[in-house]
Amino acid sequence: MEKPKLRFIETFTVQHNGSEFICLRDPQDTYGNMLLVPPQALYIISHFTGKNSIVDIQSSIMKRYGNLIYKEQILELIKQLDDAFLLDSERYRNYHKRVEEDFQNSNVRESSHAGLSYPKDVDELTSWLDSYFEDTLVPQDKNLENTIGIISPHIDFSRGGKSYAKAYKELLKNQECNTFIIFGTSHYTTVNNPFILTKKNFISPFGEVEIDIGSINKIEKACNWDLYEGEIFHKAEHSIEFQVVFLQYLFQGVRKIKIVPILCNSFYKFIENGTSPADDVNISIFLDTVKEIVLELGDKVSIIAGADLTHMGHKFGDREAVDENIL
Repeated sequence: MEKPKLRFIETFTVQHNGSEFICLRDPQDTYGNMLLVPPQALYIISHFTGKNSIVDIQSSIMKRYGNLIYKEQILELIKQLDDAFLLDSERYRNYHKRVEEDFQNSNVRESSHAGLSYPKDVDELTSWLDSYFEDTLVPQDKNLENTIGIISPHIDFSRGGKSYAKAYKELLKNQECNTFIIFGTSHYTTVNNPFILTKKNFISPFGEVEIDIGSINKIEKACNWDLYEGEIFHKAEHSIEFQVVFLQYLFQGVRKIKIVPILCNSFYKFIENGTSPADDVNISIFLDTVKEIVLELGDKVSIIAGADLTHMGHKFGDREAVDENIL
């Protein structure tokens, strides 16, 4: 590879065998690959822009550090990155195409975070969720009106479990509800489609949840653009998956439920242009259609937003740590 080009990846420091490394990984984790490199390798990797040859990289390092880096060392680093599908290469593009085709041809969306963010074993997962719902499972007043919608976190269960429980206990008031329209944050979408649909049933350790095909067909009929552009981003996105797990925990054995899984794209372009999402015709049509579905289904439907409200602290790039005053 004469001029290596790094893909869009995320980096963070990790401790391994007593030493500090930089972890490089695909933020979607679609391919399940990551690479640990020593901090000093970052300067070399920063030259992988698709414009620099190996000679250019060697020359830059010589000018900065006065040391010669052998061609073989750079080629070995390129190989490691390419093996982890972190380079924009022919190998990555061919593999990405196969992964997309496999996902498109599947009728289900398999769990991507079971065994990572929460237990894969049903009994262990149930035990986790039981602990979050202790003293919060039964709503204080069962006579309150049905809950139209909730805002739930999509952070790791171990950190946000109690907050999930406080949100989801409200759904127990809804005696007739069996359809849940889930809006999930799409963290790394690279398409223009404002809302990304899928017709795949979701699978978790608790089993399979069907999509509400009737509601999805209504949305599809009202919107004259490709609602499945970027469907591959459903594969590894956790913001909907986590909500499905909590819904199954609440209602498995109680009633059969269906979901309408919707990934929401970024509003960054509106912030950048100083405009409102409400002025976007496609967004308005989509949400008006969802509103019609909610009115039609009445007490049988609730909205769930899988949306963390803020990210603060060192992990998210803030200089200041989160203390009691900030909280």
